[in-house]
Amino acid sequence: MSVLLGLIFLAIVIIIAVLRKRKAVTQEVTSLSIWRKGEAFAVAKDKTPKREPSPFWKGIFVHPGHAWVHVLEPNLVAVGLDQFTRSVFGSIEELKPPEPGNLIEQGGKAWKFKRGDRQLVQTSPISGRVVEVNLDLVKDPKLFDQKDTTKNWIMKVKPVNLKKELQNLLHGNVLSRWNQAIKDQLISVLSPAEFPVLQEGGEIKPDLGDELTAQQWEKVVDEFF
Repeated sequence: MSVLLGLIFLAIVIIIAVLRKRKAVTQEVTSLSIWRKGEAFAVAKDKTPKREPSPFWKGIFVHPGHAWVHVLEPNLVAVGLDQFTRSVFGSIEELKPPEPGNLIEQGGKAWKFKRGDRQLVQTSPISGRVVEVNLDLVKDPKLFDQKDTTKNWIMKVKPVNLKKELQNLLHGNVLSRWNQAIKDQLISVLSPAEFPVLQEGGEIKPDLGDELTAQQWEKVVDEFF
């Protein structure tokens, strides 16, 4: 009888051992399957083509004070004066931009330029820290005659609130319509003039400011700047 009980006990021990081994193997297979699925997902995820970031704001944005912004990078913009300013001021003899490191504010003072007794302080189109000044332009203001914004920029700025402040500027079709309205307004302000305001093609004469009297210049400043 005792021998029979011993055999039964031994059989139970063997069965328990076999069941435990099967459970361990099942868990290992399951873990391996899960790991392989995760690995496959990771590989598939890595093989997903990466999208290039969408182009940042393109084109020229202009402040109503007639200074433009050209976005070079999300954290860097070039700033300059528009063709309207260049035309109505006339020849620029001296440019005084802010120093690198200075903070400027949208709607605040940006730079000053002079010709004889005539001078104009222009409004900043953007807020940020000045990181670079175009020294070539400071040395030779005649470079303003170039319409290439990669050459006639006045300073480069690290903006502090670019996305929001660009919404305050004119761009695209709105800018085109505004420029036309400004030309019409200029003709009205200077009328009657003893000289043509526009040249052939309907654009403002490039050096119109050289022909303006002191009184006419004051009217232009009051109306547009």
